[in-house]
This record gives sequence, structure tokens and C-alpha cells, in this order.
Amino acid sequence: MRARTRAERAAAERATDRELVVVAAVLAAGSEKGAAHRLGLSHSTVKHHLASARSKVGAETTAQLVWILGPRLPEPEGGPLADES
Repeated sequence: MRARTRAERAAAERATDRELVVVAAVLAAGSEKGAAHRLGLSHSTVKHHLASARSKVGAETTAQLVWILGPRLPEPEGGPLADES
């Protein structure tokens, strides 16, 4: 696994707290629709937050977004996915 560059670390600071919550929820839920359900948001709102965050940090994909924001991601709202079984 490669280390994050200084530019990636600086870019990660541009994302808002809400964008971080949405990215964490997508990661935990495994999909945008699952994250929307977990957060009580519409799918289009989740897509908007992801697109905004990708734009701010210079990520082309959600996977890149997760990589760049990883150290800043909070515990997903609703707790870990494993607790929902």
C-alpha cells in the first residue's frame, strides 16, 4: 500500500464533516443506496455529497475518495455494519 502524498493529505482537509459522514456510510454499507438508507437521506443527496467531496479532493472515483479521506473518516452513523446482523 502506498503512502498518501502531502497533496492528498492537504486535499483531505477540504472535505466537510457531512461529506466525511456520507463517505464513511457508503464504505460501511457497501453502496450509495445502502448509505442513503442508513443516514435517512435520498440516494441523490448521497450522490451529491460524494460528487462534491470527489471534486474538492481531486478524486476520480469513490475508491480514490476513500483512500484520500481514510484517516479522517468517522465511525459510520448507526454503528458498524457488523452490529446490524
